[in-house]
Amino acid sequence: MEGNVSILNVLKFAGAFIAFIIGSGFATGQEIMQFFTSNGLYSLGSILISLILFTYLGTTVMGAGYDYGGYEKYSPYKYFCGNKIGVFYEYFVPVLLFISVIIMISGAGATLKEYYGFNYYVGCAMMSILVLISFICGLDNLINVIGLIGPIIVIFSLIVGFIIIFKNIDGLTNITQIIDNVSIPKSGGNWIQSGIIYVSYNMVSGLFFFTSLGNSAESRKEAIYGAIIGSLLLMIVILVMNLALLSKIDEIYKLSIPTLYFAKSISPILGKIFSVVLLCGIFSTAAPDFWAVCNKFEKGRKNKSKIIAVMLSMIAFLGGLLPFEKLVGRVYPYTGILGIILFICIFIKQIRKRII
Repeated sequence: MEGNVSILNVLKFAGAFIAFIIGSGFATGQEIMQFFTSNGLYSLGSILISLILFTYLGTTVMGAGYDYGGYEKYSPYKYFCGNKIGVFYEYFVPVLLFISVIIMISGAGATLKEYYGFNYYVGCAMMSILVLISFICGLDNLINVIGLIGPIIVIFSLIVGFIIIFKNIDGLTNITQIIDNVSIPKSGGNWIQSGIIYVSYNMVSGLFFFTSLGNSAESRKEAIYGAIIGSLLLMIVILVMNLALLSKIDEIYKLSIPTLYFAKSISPILGKIFSVVLLCGIFSTAAPDFWAVCNKFEKGRKNKSKIIAVMLSMIAFLGGLLPFEKLVGRVYPYTGILGIILFICIFIKQIRKRII
């Protein structure tokens, strides 16, 4: 099975890889703007750094998932970080992921209310039910679904991004001067730090899912190629959207959802389609996060894990009704730091493997 490669499987894994990382923050344009666009033309360097790190870490983690993910006692955090640090990650990351699920449920409620007039509670309930169903249906079905969502968001983003760049190509001529005169929140510091932290905070929360993704491959090459293609497509989309944001940065730097502004400026119909894409982005983050949390309880007790999943979905629904901004503001900044520690652990682990 080592040499067998199904192109469809590779694309499915690449799509799932992208979908997990993209999420609603990406779909709204806020992540790209704060991590990359805020650094002006230096953002091109940030994107290159992220591409290299995503490719290296993605192939390493998914390859290890294929090699060892089937073992009952295998823990990706312990495998890469050792027992002491690994145990800390095992307990902290599920909490972080559950907070992310709560935020996504809240975001779904707000989106459905704003664009379709749904009651906020109904919107939150719908997303809670969807993530619960995705867990009950199993990992393979979840991968199939978000493996399709990833390419949909990619295609939509590329279409919108290229149209905006084409219409505003002159806006890229004096970027450095404009960036100096606008105030854009920075999530990652300077352009080097941004490129590193963007990858690190995504990997620390996605390690368990990416490991399981690699384990579901039929060959090691499928897992590796899925990570490579996923990383490349992800960063191509970020590059295009980043250039689009830079071309109109003086108009959109204060907007909460700049991509919606782009879509509406092209066509009102495209704006409506964007709201669906945004919901897909929310689901593509919430579903694998919820699966990773519930999977902690699944080993050897599938029936109990489903009961726990129902309880957790209810708690997440109730949590989505509360203002969690302060909690998020205190928890999330540490995620990037933990991601960098994880990256160092993975790098050291790979060096030791080659030496031994």
